[in-house]
Amino acid sequence: MAFGPEVVLDGLNLQLHDGEKVGMVGANGSGKTTILRLITGQVRPDMGRVIRQKGLRIGYLPQEATFSGQRTVLEEMHAGVEHLLKLQEAIHSVSHEMESLTGTELQAKMRQYDRLNHEFEIAGGYEYETQIQITLAALGFEPQLHHVRTDALSGGQLSRLGLAQVLMLQTDLLLLDEPTNHLDLQATEWLERFLANYRGAAVIISHDRYLLDRVACKIIEVRDRRTEVWPGNYSNYVLAKETVQLQQEREYLRRVEMVERTRDFIARNKDQEGMRGTARGRKTRLNRLLKENPDFLDKPASYKTISFSFGKTDKTSDLVLRCEGLGKSYGELTLFEDLTFDVLNGERLGITGPNGTGKTTLIELALGRAEPSAGRIRIGESLRIGYLDQHGDVLDPNRTVLDEAWSANPELVPEQVRRRLGAFLLSGDDVYKMCSELSGGQRSRLMLCKLVLSEPDVLIMDEPTNHLDIASREMLEAALDDYTGTILTVSHDRYFLDRTVDKLLVIGTDEFGQRRLGRTEFITGTPAYSVYAETIRQRTEAEEQRAAREQKGANGPGRATGDESRTASPANKAPEELKRFNKYTVDQLEDMILRLEHEIDGMKQRFGDAEIYKNPDRLADLQQTYHDKQSELDLLYQAYDRRA
Repeated sequence: MAFGPEVVLDGLNLQLHDGEKVGMVGANGSGKTTILRLITGQVRPDMGRVIRQKGLRIGYLPQEATFSGQRTVLEEMHAGVEHLLKLQEAIHSVSHEMESLTGTELQAKMRQYDRLNHEFEIAGGYEYETQIQITLAALGFEPQLHHVRTDALSGGQLSRLGLAQVLMLQTDLLLLDEPTNHLDLQATEWLERFLANYRGAAVIISHDRYLLDRVACKIIEVRDRRTEVWPGNYSNYVLAKETVQLQQEREYLRRVEMVERTRDFIARNKDQEGMRGTARGRKTRLNRLLKENPDFLDKPASYKTISFSFGKTDKTSDLVLRCEGLGKSYGELTLFEDLTFDVLNGERLGITGPNGTGKTTLIELALGRAEPSAGRIRIGESLRIGYLDQHGDVLDPNRTVLDEAWSANPELVPEQVRRRLGAFLLSGDDVYKMCSELSGGQRSRLMLCKLVLSEPDVLIMDEPTNHLDIASREMLEAALDDYTGTILTVSHDRYFLDRTVDKLLVIGTDEFGQRRLGRTEFITGTPAYSVYAETIRQRTEAEEQRAAREQKGANGPGRATGDESRTASPANKAPEELKRFNKYTVDQLEDMILRLEHEIDGMKQRFGDAEIYKNPDRLADLQQTYHDKQSELDLLYQAYDRRA
């Protein structure tokens, strides 16, 4: 596959199998998105072919989801299940026509009505509204956004709506290009659960290494215009690749040593009496070997990635940032209040939480770019601050790359700046590009370069891994590991948080990790995110066990005591018809839903059985059982929605 003179893929062979979840990794621009577009048929290969299973239903999420802007969020979700809406309209139409018919005409119309209902049920028509509500809620769309037109949504909201729409489709294969872009932790974890329970196959292009560890059964690496498949999740891929590279390097050194030793023998013995024939024989064999294997002495390929390190800091002041009784509100909306903490020299604080809960606002307050509603926050005097903005707004669009980098440290000469830019893969004519012409990845690398050149005592970073490929993220993590200064970073990248910070400030969630504006919590320990995730798991498990005990006590011969009643969990305040589900965990509820859906699917198939269809009593029994199961499934969805 070529675009003009640039060959993107060459001699690529790849197989995808039913039900497998595959992670796809590779440098930006290596051809990952092109592979997905070849699978969907959006582009055609210049050579070779793509063979799809007959009737294969594909759901494709591009990096940038686009909408007309004329429909609301809910209307776009309904557009994704338009076939169900048409079936529903047909059922209503036939039902209306039946009112004026009699005799054989009525019987024929009733058969048509039954067929349409059967098709509607098989297609999941009775569940789609509930699924739409669950999916929108999980991806951060609150009810007040459901009736907002898409032209009023932000870029991040559009990306999340595109993901929600694709996940609602009935598909055999999902192709997801960076699905976690613009997702917060809670939405990403929900997506992981969705993919784990999804029965079809999925190819996920992602830089989210944590997600690839949790979901992928194999990793497809795209490089050198081809693909290489590695079994296992991302961590297995890293270990296997390191082992292979080490073996290749050892084999290369062994070959070089063998050739040098042979050439040395030939040089020492070519003129020696009695050894000339042996030397000539070895020379002939060596020349034949090198001719038949022209790459025999080629070094294992090394791939360019950013390479840098931060300078040493010389600040000895203990206090870097102090926050006292800090509060920030917008009208009646309170992001946080009475927030008090210190950041000391050398500490590494990560800030995370759902979208829109005040993480970037806290950074703006620390930098003095916004005013608090209460309390105060200040950074130590005379500290050199390095700031990385997630949107690249710190870059002057009217400057060249070279001038923008140079502005971070005017004392350097241009050659020094160009060398530093080259370490960030910005070289040649790229340094004369205007900042406004750069891609997202180039902007991120330029901002990192400016950070390094500014020689900061404190690094303040807002989503620093956005637009960086995995290799660049790992290089950034290695550089931060050696950095001696202080770090404040906002991030949803769980892998990055685990490797980089030793304390976590979680904004906008309750004690169980669910969204709650205004609440903050500090988590200490490393790896930081994993400690937080385990804390949430233990709390949730303890709460579920307590709810189960309370429920058991309520159903037993005795009644709960007054103290137990006062400490009953919020789960026991569920509607009466849902209380019986309180004893189950979220995972158990998911399993129950999957089993019941499978059972209902089997019943749907029986509606088409002639023996059932021709026997009114058996058909009536089957319909009653079906509706009972469907009602039970609706209750399970409600219980799951409350808990998850």
